Amino acid sequence: METDRKLKIAMLCHPSVGGSGILATTLGYEIAELGHQVTFISTKTPFRLIEHHPNIQFDEVKPVDFPLFQHPDSTLPLISHLLQKTREEEFDIVHAHYAVPNAAAAVIAKKLSSDSRFKIMTTLHGTDVVKLGESPEYSEIIQTSLEGSDVVTCVSDNLKKLTQDKFSGINESQTIHNFYRKRKIEKNRETIRNELGLRDEKLVIHLSNLRKVKRIDLLLETFAKALKQTPMKLLILGGADFSVYQDQVEALGLSDHLIFCRDVVHVQDYIEAADVGIFCSEYESFCLGVLECMAHGVPVVAFDVGGIPEVLDHGSSGYLRPFGETGQLANDLTELIRDNRLRLELSLHAKQRAESLFSPERAVERYLNLYQQLVG
Repeated sequence: METDRKLKIAMLCHPSVGGSGILATTLGYEIAELGHQVTFISTKTPFRLIEHHPNIQFDEVKPVDFPLFQHPDSTLPLISHLLQKTREEEFDIVHAHYAVPNAAAAVIAKKLSSDSRFKIMTTLHGTDVVKLGESPEYSEIIQTSLEGSDVVTCVSDNLKKLTQDKFSGINESQTIHNFYRKRKIEKNRETIRNELGLRDEKLVIHLSNLRKVKRIDLLLETFAKALKQTPMKLLILGGADFSVYQDQVEALGLSDHLIFCRDVVHVQDYIEAADVGIFCSEYESFCLGVLECMAHGVPVVAFDVGGIPEVLDHGSSGYLRPFGETGQLANDLTELIRDNRLRLELSLHAKQRAESLFSPERAVERYLNLYQQLVG
């Protein structure tokens, strides 16, 4: 995988909890380990950028909070920072994760700097196409950003098809699935379960940024139905405030059966302490949370939406049900909680699938090959 030429790569990503930032950060570490120079550019330190590496640096772009502006602006400062950086040093690649504002900023910065020769790779992660792409305020900007990118990648075949259906004139578009490298366990299963106040209860886990598309309302409804059939606890690792769901939690009688932890960095410790994963999203381009569970041998129940079927194979590493079928999903969850032998069987298949199809070596090699092709 290692090449003779070491590249200088600017990695533009959102800093908050979510698949796009996690992939960008993980990819940055992987390619830095191979000797390439990676500069992360974002409004805050990315969520998973927690370990020092000699080939990685971070540039913070502070939003402008001007009294005339109703909200702080980060897009123009990002463009300005890119212009300044490209005058100081020439990047080979600007890799933008998410169309808005990152790909848009990269395309505008390149047009404003006539002597900059960097190539632009844009990786789409889902809501930038599925949600913002349907908005008249953003659709033309996204179209222009994709047209101005030298190559566009999508994290699933499902997202690639949606992108091609919505936008035209893209130079190149291909699928590179998300990947996951298991990280060192900081606290073992027993320690985490003790900290969570668990005894012999089976633990169901969900991890996400809690955006509306994640349909936490349906997740709570599913869990409540399963709880009527067998005892268990639900752990939600969220990247946002959970109080908006508190009324539903109380109405469903879940207060004593639910644990919420916010902005957990070492999610691998908590996944290792869990028995089953659950995801009830309305749409997922890939769902990195599903892959994280599978990689740790935790079978998953989820709705059959978007790119999830490319990750999770029904009946082998978990169960998929049509969107909204909370009763069926609750029955699947109950079965996995009750049947230790079945859960172990699916656990082994889930782990094997994650390791064979979504390894970092496989994905990183494809990204690096694209980088090298772009720079010639």
